[in-house]
Amino acid sequence: MDWVAVSAIATAFTGLVIMFTVIIGVRQARAALDQIGETHRATQLDGMMRIFEKFDDPKFVAARLYIMKELPARIHDPGFEDYLRNTPYADLPWHKALSTLERIGVFVRMGLLEGEPFYYNWGNMIVGTWSDLAPLVELDRKTSDNPYLWKDTEWLAADAARFVREYIAQNPRTLPSTGEPFTLEAYEKRRR
Repeated sequence: MDWVAVSAIATAFTGLVIMFTVIIGVRQARAALDQIGETHRATQLDGMMRIFEKFDDPKFVAARLYIMKELPARIHDPGFEDYLRNTPYADLPWHKALSTLERIGVFVRMGLLEGEPFYYNWGNMIVGTWSDLAPLVELDRKTSDNPYLWKDTEWLAADAARFVREYIAQNPRTLPSTGEPFTLEAYEKRRR
């Protein structure tokens, strides 16, 4: 019996076993990654559905309507700063909208929720609401002496604006009324 030949056959057999083990391992790793991806998508969908429920909440809708229709004039009232300083936060008419956007800003910023699928549906609303809220937030930061107040709402609006601008650039459309290109800035001007 030739031991060199036996050794060569054993080495070749061992190589084949290792190769098949690697192939099976790669397939299992791909299956695991696919499963992780599907779990991630399901979790994201669940999170987005819960946020959509928050946006459909009548208190959130009422707060947004107040922000859009009444806040711009009210903020200039002589006693508004005292009202802001002396009213419990939960009693402020914009409370539900601002606190909801702040939480979502935290979720997106910390990577607990992906922003882009969310912005696809609500980007314009977030940007528009922030545009109306920005003067209030500045005054609120001043009266509370807290420059970090509502930082995640501000961040969320900036990130949503980035997404909306990119989307508009990739999917250009014209305004039906003028035939001019739709831009986020033009949208904001017309909203007022």
